[in-house]
Amino acid sequence: MKCPICRKGIMKKKKDCFKEDNIEYEYLQCSKCNEEILTMKQLKVLAGKYRKLRKAKEVTFAKWGNSLAVRIPSDIVEELKIKEGKHGLMMKDKEGIRIIPTT
Repeated sequence: MKCPICRKGIMKKKKDCFKEDNIEYEYLQCSKCNEEILTMKQLKVLAGKYRKLRKAKEVTFAKWGNSLAVRIPSDIVEELKIKEGKHGLMMKDKEGIRIIPTT
């Protein structure tokens, strides 16, 4: 795709990261004038990552014996109907830790 600004360069796909939010994104950069743009598809992906981040809750890790414990905020406990003694599955995923309450 030709650059919409200088009309001489070719737009090449690049990657960067918003370090303060730890969010990676893709954009296009002109090989001649260095203009940077996001396509609507790239913008939609980036907006989705920020919507997901906005729903995140801050938690505190605490020492519990030889392990660490995490307090789950009460609104999440109520929404997922988690009770003391209920079991779940914990796994690593590409973003960190995922916990799934089970029966």
